[in-house]
Amino acid sequence: MPNHGLFITLADKPTLELYLREGIFSQHMSPEPGLPNTYHHYRALGDYGSARAGTHVFFFRNAKIYYGGQIEGSDDHGAFYLNGSQSPLGRQANADLVWDESKRSEYSEIDTGLFTRNDDDTADDAVCQPFLLQFEDKLGLRGNYISSDDLYFELGEYPYPLPTNAIMGMTFCTMSPAETETLLQLLSTDPRGSISYDDAPAISLQGDPVPYDPAYDIGMAEDAHMESHLEAAVIANPSLLPSELQPSTSAVCRQVPICPFKPENLDRADVCYFDDSLKEGTVPDTIIELKMNGAGADAARQVKKYARWLNQRHSDIADDIDLIVYAPRFKRTFDNPEYIGEYAEKVTQWKFGEDAPLN
Repeated sequence: MPNHGLFITLADKPTLELYLREGIFSQHMSPEPGLPNTYHHYRALGDYGSARAGTHVFFFRNAKIYYGGQIEGSDDHGAFYLNGSQSPLGRQANADLVWDESKRSEYSEIDTGLFTRNDDDTADDAVCQPFLLQFEDKLGLRGNYISSDDLYFELGEYPYPLPTNAIMGMTFCTMSPAETETLLQLLSTDPRGSISYDDAPAISLQGDPVPYDPAYDIGMAEDAHMESHLEAAVIANPSLLPSELQPSTSAVCRQVPICPFKPENLDRADVCYFDDSLKEGTVPDTIIELKMNGAGADAARQVKKYARWLNQRHSDIADDIDLIVYAPRFKRTFDNPEYIGEYAEKVTQWKFGEDAPLN
């Protein structure tokens, strides 16, 4: 697999020091006593699910980017762990709570594993940490940091947005091979310094966390109960996809900008696979748009924008990029020239449960 990364934002220095010392990351999330009814839970789960053994972890805080290490876990599916029973996956796995930050001085404990931040006036509801990433520094770079400008001056050479350009408003995002390689190069050859984590809060892992297993989630794509669930599930468990649509050795990224730079609302593809062959690993070789309720005119307009942009910006390699719509059914409006236009031939329709594309 080409180098792949996770770009994670952190709010405070003690948390950064703790995660660096322990080789742990765990996002604050709302507890889910039943089936999640919003996309927020599954968007986070999709990010965790994109991790594979060897994925590099970078932390972003206060205009600096720090190296954490490389993910431990599976090569074939999501390399993350389940922490307690506050999520559907945790309950399915009967997972013990092995990581608990609720007693930190910055938090007010509500119950075991449930807390609010003392400095957050909007935190009316308790949060938990149902998922974990574990990472190990194999490069001797843990704690090294650079200025975020160092990265973005390098990425500014590319006249199109990359995954880390879409980090605003997100807790973390996946990274293309080129972004990952650029950061590794900067952190190893020209770091601005290194942070000490000797004063991190006195918290450690209490026992062995339960690794994610595809058996804990849906067994077929059509069993997802919302589109964001489908996205998270196929990222964490690519075997839900037809074999021809599985990533093999490619890096898996989610919510990748496929559009020009613009002030807001970047057009983001659900799932992208990157090897390092197309424009130094900045352009995906496969783009998959997922539709849970069938693909019609809106889906056609959406992928038409992707195809138009790829044809305009990457005309030299556009034919090497697979643009796929994966849906339970395709409405007649999807093929209407009014919506998909002259780009229809660039889009492959693939139906749930089918072994071959529809066109």
